[in-house]
Amino acid sequence: MSKLSFQEQGCSLTLEQGLEEYRGYLQANGKKQLSDPPGSTIIRDHDVTHVIFGLDTSLEQESLLDSWVLMGTQWKLKDFLAYNKLPEFKELYKYLIKEVSYFRLFLMFINLIPLKLKVRKKAKQMNKKWPFVSPDDLLARRVCDLRDEYGIKILLPEERVIEKPLMWSGSIHA
Repeated sequence: MSKLSFQEQGCSLTLEQGLEEYRGYLQANGKKQLSDPPGSTIIRDHDVTHVIFGLDTSLEQESLLDSWVLMGTQWKLKDFLAYNKLPEFKELYKYLIKEVSYFRLFLMFINLIPLKLKVRKKAKQMNKKWPFVSPDDLLARRVCDLRDEYGIKILLPEERVIEKPLMWSGSIHA
């Protein structure tokens, strides 16, 4: 995976600039940029969690992001349901299961347990939980300042390296 600025603990980009870098990374790798339905910020809010917790879009890091979101954010069930109801994600999940299989995803999850436990520990050490539905005013603030305020200590670069990542046609090979 490419090294992204927001994957450094002391990232001095604003959250908005981090979002732009994240979206540029997706675009540069031929991935479709999803947009929020009218009146919603669910896609933006999910993308913000990639930036604030310093994770990319590999299956493993998406799984780690799920752990960060569950344990380190203020979330509501309706937010998760809204995200999972998006037609793009329903289609993605169907395709992913068909290509990768439940069994391989389960093995990936098992292999990630030690890292998920690190995420759990880091989430418990936070000063306060990150708001999953991110207020607009946070976008103008620097990522490093937000991480300091919330007590977010992202995984170290060497902790994010996966020996044998689960590859599929949706993987970014950068």
